[in-house]
Amino acid sequence: MKPLKDHPERGGNCFRCGKGLPLGSLSYVAQIRIFAGFDGVLLEPEEGVEGQLERLLKQVEKSNPEDLEKEVYQEFHLILCKSCRDRLVDEIEHPWGNPSRFIH
Repeated sequence: MKPLKDHPERGGNCFRCGKGLPLGSLSYVAQIRIFAGFDGVLLEPEEGVEGQLERLLKQVEKSNPEDLEKEVYQEFHLILCKSCRDRLVDEIEHPWGNPSRFIH
């Protein structure tokens, strides 16, 4: 993780609403890491392990390495104003407050 002084967002704008955040003003930093989970279970593929490996290798050869990395791990550093920080925390603490916002 980079130190905050290296982030150009400091003294910039709120990531969520765009409100200006001059140097010295109140702001919040949200550090988000998203990574692939593993439950310890490996299912036997229908085409067999060798068939699956061949298929996956062909997919990897055709894929952008950066896109593949993002499927496994991504990190975000967001600078937020107080209002957007409060809204984000509320959404995290009460995710089902507005079920209609979720599409499955």
